[in-house]
Amino acid sequence: MPDSRESDAAREAFALDIEEGVAGLYRASKARVKRLVEHLDPDMQTAGYLVLRYVMAHGPIRAGDIAAGLTMDKSAVSRQLTVLRDSGLIEARPDPEDGRASLVVASEKANERLDEFRVDLKADYQRILASWDAADIEAFARLLGKFNESR
Repeated sequence: MPDSRESDAAREAFALDIEEGVAGLYRASKARVKRLVEHLDPDMQTAGYLVLRYVMAHGPIRAGDIAAGLTMDKSAVSRQLTVLRDSGLIEARPDPEDGRASLVVASEKANERLDEFRVDLKADYQRILASWDAADIEAFARLLGKFNESR
C-alpha cells in the first residue's frame, strides 16, 4: 500500500503540472481571442468582444442587462456598444415591451465573421490533434469538461 505522504507528494507534483498546462492554455486562448478581435474589427478591444459574445448568447437584450450579466459598469458597456454599432457588428431594435428602450442584437456581419473564425479555429484544433488517437481526444475532452465543471 502506498505511503500517504508519497500520494500527497505525487498529487502536489501533478497539481504543478496542471498549473503549467492551464497557464499554457490561457496564453493560447488569450492569443486566439486577440486574433479573433482583430478579425472582427481592428479597432475593437477585448471588452468589446466580451460584450458581443454576451449579446450573441443572450440577445435580443437591453444594455443594462448586458452590464449586469458581465458585471461591467453601464458606461463601459455603452462605450463598447457604440464601437460595435459603428463597426456594424450589432444592431439596436425597439423593445416591444417599452417603446423608450431598445434591444441589442448581433448583426449578420458579426455572425459571418465569427463563423469564418470558427472554421480557422477548427482547423487549428484538427492540426494540433492530428497525431492523437481517438481515445486520447475523447479522454482529453471528457477530463477537460470535468475539470471546468469542478471549478
